[in-house]
Amino acid sequence: MSILVTGAAGYIGSALVRALLPRGEVIATDQSAPSHGRALTGNLAYPQFARSLITAEVGAVFHLAALVSGGAEQNFELGTKVNLDATRDLLEACRLAGHRPKFIFASSIAVYGGVSEVDDETPAAPRISYGAQKLVCEILIDDYTRRGYVDGRALRLPAVMVRPGVANTAVSGWGSAIIREPLAGRDYVCPVRPDTRMACISTARVVQCFVRALELEGEAIGPRRAVLLTGIPVSAQQMWDAVKARSRGRVRFEPDPRVQEIMDAVPKATRSARAAKLGLPASSSIEEIVDDYEKDAALENHG
Repeated sequence: MSILVTGAAGYIGSALVRALLPRGEVIATDQSAPSHGRALTGNLAYPQFARSLITAEVGAVFHLAALVSGGAEQNFELGTKVNLDATRDLLEACRLAGHRPKFIFASSIAVYGGVSEVDDETPAAPRISYGAQKLVCEILIDDYTRRGYVDGRALRLPAVMVRPGVANTAVSGWGSAIIREPLAGRDYVCPVRPDTRMACISTARVVQCFVRALELEGEAIGPRRAVLLTGIPVSAQQMWDAVKARSRGRVRFEPDPRVQEIMDAVPKATRSARAAKLGLPASSSIEEIVDDYEKDAALENHG
């Protein structure tokens, strides 16, 4: 069995590909060449490319590629093509292939809106296009699973930290930058108040959750294939405090009204008894998230 990973050049995708390599051939695809696995470079916004990825040899698909929150809000057409249309193209390719591959989808807690605390019973009510697109994909995955075309599962991800390199268009990107930049010796101006909280999980824990999702039998998940992951509540001040003593860079807080308004409306914590029952781990503290980031960075630097 081959495993396909979309978005494989991203920081979550790269870490996931490394974790999957011992399990067999990993086909890694992205717009830029992934550094691990059998690389296929292309744009999922083009239906022909998306549909060409599902062959008889592909037994599992990890679909991580997306235009994240800020980008999808700024460019509705592109967000719809990448986040919704490309997902449907992949699902259609799975249906036409006829061998019911596992389909593991990276969803988001952006499917919720206007609530501070989220649990397994909180209804989805997205307030941004990115969240709406993710929710539609979840519904499609449930239906394609019901009809026997895929064996689907979707993980609703909290803010995944710490993103290395440069920031992307995610509104929550400050959460990574407030840790990454001072540790790298660079000063950082944080665009939210020190008391601003969001639900967080480390890249390492998310990768463990994805691998566990691959291992789970569909019957254990049930007909509702979207599973919320637990994200611990961490404030901007706590993030800075976790790295302050060992940082050469400094942080100052200058709230941007636009960013602050969005962050005030996002979930501050997510708690999922269902995820725990299924063996999907959570981060325990911001200190653990920082430690995981430094371990991941060291592993990446050593190839």
